[in-house]
Amino acid sequence: MEKIKTLKFSELENLLEGIQKPGRYVNHEVGTKSKDISKIADFSSMVFMALIFPDIYEIGMPNLGLPILYEIINKIKYFSAERVFSPWIDFEKKLRDRKVKLFSLENRIFLDCFDVLGFSVQHEMLCTNILNIIDMSGLKIHSKERGGRFPLVCAGGPAVVNPQPLSKFMDFMVIGDGEELTIKILEKVKTYKKSSKGKLWFLKEISKLDGVYVPGLYKFYYFKDGKISDIKPFLKVKKETVKDLNKFDIVLNPVIPNIKPVHDRFAVEIMRGCSRGCRFCQAGIIYRPVRQRNVNSLIENSICGIKNTGYDEISFMSLSTADYKDIGCLLEGVAGFMNLNKISVSLPSLRVDSFNLHLAELIGSGRRTGLTFAPEAGSQRMRDIINKDISEEEIIDCIKVAFKNGWEKIKLYFMIGFPFEEDEDIEQIVLLIKKITNTAKDALPKRNFRRFKINVSINAFCPKPFTPFQWVGQDSTGSLVKKFNYIVKNVPKKFVQISWSNPQASKIESALSKGDSSVGDAIEKAWRKGAKFDNWTDMFSYKIWEEAFKESGLDINFFATREILPDEILPWDIIDIGTSKKFLFNEYEKSRKCSRVQNKI
Repeated sequence: MEKIKTLKFSELENLLEGIQKPGRYVNHEVGTKSKDISKIADFSSMVFMALIFPDIYEIGMPNLGLPILYEIINKIKYFSAERVFSPWIDFEKKLRDRKVKLFSLENRIFLDCFDVLGFSVQHEMLCTNILNIIDMSGLKIHSKERGGRFPLVCAGGPAVVNPQPLSKFMDFMVIGDGEELTIKILEKVKTYKKSSKGKLWFLKEISKLDGVYVPGLYKFYYFKDGKISDIKPFLKVKKETVKDLNKFDIVLNPVIPNIKPVHDRFAVEIMRGCSRGCRFCQAGIIYRPVRQRNVNSLIENSICGIKNTGYDEISFMSLSTADYKDIGCLLEGVAGFMNLNKISVSLPSLRVDSFNLHLAELIGSGRRTGLTFAPEAGSQRMRDIINKDISEEEIIDCIKVAFKNGWEKIKLYFMIGFPFEEDEDIEQIVLLIKKITNTAKDALPKRNFRRFKINVSINAFCPKPFTPFQWVGQDSTGSLVKKFNYIVKNVPKKFVQISWSNPQASKIESALSKGDSSVGDAIEKAWRKGAKFDNWTDMFSYKIWEEAFKESGLDINFFATREILPDEILPWDIIDIGTSKKFLFNEYEKSRKCSRVQNKI
């Protein structure tokens, strides 16, 4: 790449006229770190990467992985990373009408001028947005149809641990942690860029790295019974793992958004991985092993980050934050240096058996935000099946502690549609909510109880790859609707506000998460029919997806609701996630045995 093409600022100004939230598309935020291309004499000596989050700016900016990679890449003098987000409907229309290709934020570089386009795929319902962005870049969406050596198109993130559904659109895919692997890949891109060798040579070179899957180097022949014919033995792609998080500094000067994002706070990852072993949780498996940051550096960096950014909220992030071994020391250390009357501390992913009086006092000493807990299931039977190792007594005692320490609003997460679920398990969700309401009535002063509110989020369980429940089918849409309606009808409406996920969207998510490469045809057809922003309630169209699967000769139920046989070869078996298939199946058998024992009782 000898020359980089950019959009002039005067052209951007014309494009933004009449556009909703133009701050989504304008640079000049505080904290940007990309190289100034006006000062680069030799572009051939540089490697340019677009970090693409395929949703709008407000949703992508709080994502924790984006600033980490942005910081790491831009620290190296011959690498430059720029951010890209999905344009909203109005801006996309204007770009397409005026035949302007999509561009990055920092230097407004057209995407087809980058060396690498890297998509962060946080969930499966971003697939159509990914195709839309590739198309708006002026590129062919199919990797085999993209001529030339650049740009290379790749994807990483939790939703590509099964890489097959997106495989025909990507040159390569990154499985696992990206901090070290991204730099290794870009170093190889730098060598490749200086050479005259073809793309196949480069792809073979990076395929030697742990965590890199190159779809074009593998051939699979799937039949509808899950069997595979005419396939040679293959080497698995081993997940990339960062062994020591402390090697990588907390991002102390993140980019401050132009417009308010969905989560407006200073976020700090304190731990990666989870040892709890909930059988429904994909993240708990794919982010193993558990790795924790040093508490002293966390305290120092947290204080520095708040001072640098001016945020009034700090969030300590992990899959199970209260399980961080030095959580009390961390909160005490931060509280000792901050005026917590003006700063709030957020601990997402609180487990009720880890939340105690000491934590409540430490968090509550600052400006209070809501508390979120995830019982997941209402009955002890179902919690045993999913290996959610908490009792009803622990749930009530934990929430009692919260009420007695001044919290008046809590949020509860439940799932419905678990394997072996019965009507009684759904009834127990309602009973648990009622017991929590009665606990609040007893624990809160009368004037506070008037303000008491429980926000309940009900989600349809979606079986995921690399979990003990990867063999089960998703509950039917009709059954899920019936269960949800029962909960809504019977909870105390005065105190409870309920939201829930669209079961039809969950069905598509399930099909995409467990699909093989043929599902890529359905993704493409859905996109061509207008599907995009499928995770947005008002944008999702089940009809479009239903037609797309049908026209692709595929049955949604085959991927979403069918029970998979134990001996089937799975599309994601090509990936070595670090946990054996035998272990996962044994856990599934334990859940089945637990269900039988409980039923007999």
